[in-house]
Amino acid sequence: MTAPAVILSHPQIGENIGAAARAMKNFGLSELRLIAPACRWPNERALALASGAGDILEGAKLYPDAAAAVSDIRLVLATTARGRDVVREILTPEAAARRLRAAAGQNVASAILFGGERAGLDNDELSLADAVITIPTAEFSSLNLGQAVLLLGYEWLKSADATPASRTRKSPAIPATRQEVVDLFEHLERELDAGGFFFPPAKKDAMVRNIRAMILRAGLTDQETRTIRGMIVALAKNKYRGQKDNKA
Repeated sequence: MTAPAVILSHPQIGENIGAAARAMKNFGLSELRLIAPACRWPNERALALASGAGDILEGAKLYPDAAAAVSDIRLVLATTARGRDVVREILTPEAAARRLRAAAGQNVASAILFGGERAGLDNDELSLADAVITIPTAEFSSLNLGQAVLLLGYEWLKSADATPASRTRKSPAIPATRQEVVDLFEHLERELDAGGFFFPPAKKDAMVRNIRAMILRAGLTDQETRTIRGMIVALAKNKYRGQKDNKA
């Protein structure tokens, strides 16, 4: 599968190139192309900001213009925040990621073209794109170059990510034995009985059954049963201490 190349046109600040490389590393993009960077290259500030993505900077290729940078690319999507006179398809980042993912599945070389910090992409550069990507924003549409690369990179990864929308982080755990659960039942019930919880007495059996059912549904581990019993002990001690203080 061929991931899209990231092409930065006339980037001016080394730090932004480094931030873009770091974002690429986060989300599975590795090919960086630079069109006539305005800053000195290689750039020490870019390397400092890359934070672990130095290999992407070292492998970056330089081109004199956009036409050269996309000469071997079959699908080009260009980012822009401004409307243009030319009628063309405008994609959200999510839709763009789906388009790129489909191309990758067919081993079609693709690229995302980003404009420079000062003026973005010019009309000649946009004319090379199959479609443009506009990132929805609130009132202020200008994004930092590194932020834009990060957002598109995230959508690229998400388009094939199988991570559940919601999950519980679980560490390796050993389920409690039935005896540990029974000991917890009896410990809790003794303290509840001492505290007058089971009222009226005629309903005690039904209340005990409901409490046990709630505990069983939790599927407690051995550590969790010990923790709960420790909590019960602490609460009971505080109760008895309070009773002694009142008598004194």
